[in-house]
Amino acid sequence: MIGLYLVLLGMILTYIYFDAEMRGLNGWLIAGLAFFSGTIFGSVLWLAFRPKLKPQPIPVRS
Repeated sequence: MIGLYLVLLGMILTYIYFDAEMRGLNGWLIAGLAFFSGTIFGSVLWLAFRPKLKPQPIPVRS
């Protein structure tokens, strides 16, 4: 049971880390805040208040 919890915890925090990095924020800071505020509560807060994803321009060859 503890092993399953640790695997899920790692997956959630990994997702939060990469999502924050993709949005231009410090992934370690956001994942740390999510962990220390209670993983489920912190994850819901991140999903609710995360910044919008900036669209990447598509290079066009002429």
